[in-house]
Amino acid sequence: MSASITANLDDAVAVKAREIAAIEHRSLSNVVANAVAVFVGFPKDLRDHLLELRAKGDAGKMSEISRELLAVTARLRFETALANLVAEGKFPRIPDDMSGIDLLELGTKISLGQM
Repeated sequence: MSASITANLDDAVAVKAREIAAIEHRSLSNVVANAVAVFVGFPKDLRDHLLELRAKGDAGKMSEISRELLAVTARLRFETALANLVAEGKFPRIPDDMSGIDLLELGTKISLGQM
């Protein structure tokens, strides 16, 4: 089930939302709905801080936060993918006493699809 809502955006935000929709081949409604869904999932303190930074026009801090969020989400995606591969038995068992060189060689073989 979905509900329609009306929101007023300032001109700069509206332009950016339209640009995102065009670049990502999505509707403006979809971009706004996803933005709201993500935003309401954040705790109030984080939402307030992000809005405060935006109001101050602190693009540097917003950019830094964006990079850190991207790094965290990339790490989480990697950890999930790794756990899935381990669960599927895609990696050989690594002996506890394997030397660093042997481990590097094994990693190379895995990355080249030789295992």
